[in-house]
Amino acid sequence: MTEEFKIKAERYERIRNIFFLSDQIFLLLFLALLLFGGGNCLSLRCWGWVQNVCKANFWLSTALFVLIFEAAYLLFSLPYEYLKDYRVELKFDLTNQTAFGWLLDFVKSSLLSVLLLLAAFLFCYASMRYFGKLWFLAAGAGWIVLQIVLGMLFPVLILPLFYKSEELKEHPCKEELLKLIDKAGLKITGLYRLDMSEKTKKANAMLCGLGATRRVMLSDALLEYPPEEIVAIMAHEIGHYKGRHIWKLAALHTALILLGLFLISQVLWWYCGKFGLDFYEAGTLPVFVAAFSLWQLVVMPVTNGFSRKCESEADAFALRHADNLAFASALRRLAEENLAVMEVSRLVEIFLYSHPAIGKRIGMAENWKGNL
Repeated sequence: MTEEFKIKAERYERIRNIFFLSDQIFLLLFLALLLFGGGNCLSLRCWGWVQNVCKANFWLSTALFVLIFEAAYLLFSLPYEYLKDYRVELKFDLTNQTAFGWLLDFVKSSLLSVLLLLAAFLFCYASMRYFGKLWFLAAGAGWIVLQIVLGMLFPVLILPLFYKSEELKEHPCKEELLKLIDKAGLKITGLYRLDMSEKTKKANAMLCGLGATRRVMLSDALLEYPPEEIVAIMAHEIGHYKGRHIWKLAALHTALILLGLFLISQVLWWYCGKFGLDFYEAGTLPVFVAAFSLWQLVVMPVTNGFSRKCESEADAFALRHADNLAFASALRRLAEENLAVMEVSRLVEIFLYSHPAIGKRIGMAENWKGNL
């Protein structure tokens, strides 16, 4: 890689890290605006208005307040999201989208997010109403069910909202991919081509779906790679299946979610006592979101650390079942297309990286001495 590429990649990395920090500050600023003023804050005044409009009906008032909160944040964050997710990608020549295309995707993802969060918060506050201090157990169970449902629906309902896909009919490495999948004992509905190049210059591959919807998705850009590189990348994805990483990560997240919800409930009890709210009133929503966001930051090193371990195991599986130099070449190609830096500081990796730094992965592949 040229010195010019390294400088450009490091600049992109620095900007993305700055945006990560500003994401947290931006959300906390929004929440601070709602909560400033104690008992006379904007949030509680809005909650009082909602209760009057809805005649204190639990379901209607909760739903309306959540929708107002979500709409306010989306409007508040739109210029920021445009700068972060479109202008920066355009500046570094990583997107193929127009501004209108980005806005259309933003609207679709926002509507989907609003519906999912509405259902999640309604369930949480209903759990508080009917289960009291044990609400976090019911909410945690609901979170597990939601993840399973979303996992099943993702490739057939959610992904098609943003990308076109079709079953892969012919490709030089299709048969080899199917042999590798069959050898691993992986049951899928098929191999699919995912048309991502109309929106991004980045390549990708994924094993997604559950049960009858499980399938392998290969981006159109990735399908232009040499066959041996595609096979090596697919071996990595199969490595996640063989290592049961999806279920292990789900178990870890579930445990952390349960602990986080328990701690959040303590904060909500305090807030309700201070300002005279019933525990199950949605007027606590900004406090709920603030506490949950802070908890996610606290546990991020744990979840990222376990994710990096899973990625390393999947890399090792790929190196045992594919050509190590082809895998190294594929990783290098992905790094160039994604403008990834080869090495990062240990602190940045611990807090921000769900994968090992790409330079480590390439070095591991190039120096692999295992049994191929």
